[in-house]
Amino acid sequence: MKNHFYHIFLFLFFLAAPYANSIGQSQPDRLVLLLGEKREASEKIDISTKIAYYYLDSLNDVQKSKEYAWGAKDLSINEGLEISADLYLIIARLHGRLMTPYAGVEAAEMAIKAIPPGNITKLAEANNIKAYMLLHSGRFMNALNLYNENLKFCKINNLDQYIARAYLGLANTNGGIGNKTKEIFYAEKYLDKAIEIQDYEKIAEANFRLGEIYLHDSAFNLSEKYYILSFEAQKSLNDTGRMAFNLLRVAWVNYLDGKHNLAIKRFKEALKYSKIAKRPTSSTNALGNLGTIYRDIGEIDTALIYYKESLELSEEVKDYYNLSWVYKDMSDMLAANNDYVQAYEYFKLFKTYNDSLDNQRFRLGLEQARTLYEADKKQRDLQLMSVTLEQHRTFVYGLGAAIILLVIIAFLILRQTRLKSGKRISEMNHKISEITQQNLRQQMNPHFIFNTLNSIQYYMYQHDKLSTNQYLTKFSSLIRRTLENSRHTSISLKDELEALELYLELESIRFKNKFSYQISIDEEIDLIDHKIPTMLIQPYIENAIGHGLMHRDEGGILTIDLSLEDFCIACTIEDNGIGREAAMIIKQQKNGGHKSLGTTITESRLKLVNDFYGKKMRVEYTDLRNNQGEPAGTKVKIYIPIIT
Repeated sequence: MKNHFYHIFLFLFFLAAPYANSIGQSQPDRLVLLLGEKREASEKIDISTKIAYYYLDSLNDVQKSKEYAWGAKDLSINEGLEISADLYLIIARLHGRLMTPYAGVEAAEMAIKAIPPGNITKLAEANNIKAYMLLHSGRFMNALNLYNENLKFCKINNLDQYIARAYLGLANTNGGIGNKTKEIFYAEKYLDKAIEIQDYEKIAEANFRLGEIYLHDSAFNLSEKYYILSFEAQKSLNDTGRMAFNLLRVAWVNYLDGKHNLAIKRFKEALKYSKIAKRPTSSTNALGNLGTIYRDIGEIDTALIYYKESLELSEEVKDYYNLSWVYKDMSDMLAANNDYVQAYEYFKLFKTYNDSLDNQRFRLGLEQARTLYEADKKQRDLQLMSVTLEQHRTFVYGLGAAIILLVIIAFLILRQTRLKSGKRISEMNHKISEITQQNLRQQMNPHFIFNTLNSIQYYMYQHDKLSTNQYLTKFSSLIRRTLENSRHTSISLKDELEALELYLELESIRFKNKFSYQISIDEEIDLIDHKIPTMLIQPYIENAIGHGLMHRDEGGILTIDLSLEDFCIACTIEDNGIGREAAMIIKQQKNGGHKSLGTTITESRLKLVNDFYGKKMRVEYTDLRNNQGEPAGTKVKIYIPIIT
């Protein structure tokens, strides 16, 4: 099974109805008929809310659910009625499914305010939903704290269903921050609680979550065990769609473990269930992977039959992801058998669909970045306009006062006016510097996204499934954190280092562990209270890797040391790469000495930071040499003034 992007969707797939409501058992047709009758506005709002819950929880139809939920919200506003907690909660969950978690957090907070006093069940549900939205907006520590608080609240009040949901949230949040031990611990707690309350939906979900964890660690026996347990739980629920999906994961584990015959058997079983459940994308995946297995065992004719059947169905249901990787596998297979003409034709088709997917993913990320940028830019423009108006207003008042007062005190009034004018100009320059910094930080985001997408494309071309999957998971976390951090002029050193850790893990995967890295921090540094300008250190680390370490065959070492020196944080970045002189020669050969966008933006930001905070930030470069006087790497030392 090609699983380059499966982890992105698995969580949403198994959480399609995490907060099932009893109204989900109603028939939508009957509710729609009731909605069409002459009724009070409040009744129509209640009915629309129930229909929205039904479509989301029972039919997994996000667009239909959104139609009724948004309609109920508009009717409430038009009629001047308060929006209920239930409506806010369904809106919050829809924002989660629509990949707009920031709006989901706001809706969950409004739901909490609207919950009647004493309704502890609804409060527990709302807090779990809010924590889920915080997690998916990249605010991991906020999510972790809220899940822990809600877990205590649910235990005190014996709310077993929401205790289970909090355990799952803690597993996912710890997974997001890379704490594997706690991720497994809470996933097992979730499974234990699901078994205790005999909730087979949650039993299936918990076993599936553990299967995913162990698959990521290549513990194939454990992964297969939990996937099969999840399948058995879904079987008891007669959920053929998820049964098919579970079998696809089991078959994929068997394939990775080299058990080709067992993998073939299970892919065929998955194909049978997917046809019963009318899940065409599961069918295309099973057919394509059957082709790949037969290719690997040398049965080329059989492989072509399955590949072509997968392609036909993929074209029919517009499964572009499946079309992309199947054409790539077919191209590789034919090239290995010296059929270069047909292999080239299939490779062109692969590139067509793959580029289309890359563009879609890039547009989605860019659109999210643009939304955040436009909102913040609008706020800054309003602030600047307010400062300008205030300056004009003060000037008019000063002029009026000067006219009213006599010539005797004119000199004093003019002197005072000059002092105030200087202060206002200083404040305006301060605001302009802040806005300019924000614009520069926003330029860093697309620059970073372009570089990282190139790395993802590299792995896809190399057909490295596990690395691509790991890279995408970490890339998703890093993009969320980068977008969150870029909204602020300065962030805590802790947040900056967490983003750097993710970035270094991505680069380590990208360069096939060509280098190792180590971060050391002076004990006197307060990671939370000490703040630095956003995304300041990362470009220098990017240069050390890209221009120094990447040109080594192996044995690259990157060290990052942070210490306190004279009211500054001294950040020393040292690598044992090829050195700046050799890197410059290579760079000039490639692009004629063109200065990189990241370096240009960083230099501009250094000047603005000094102007903005009135402090001196400087950077020192040292070319390292060995005992023979040969280049042995580069050391960069950044003196960062402490911002409190």
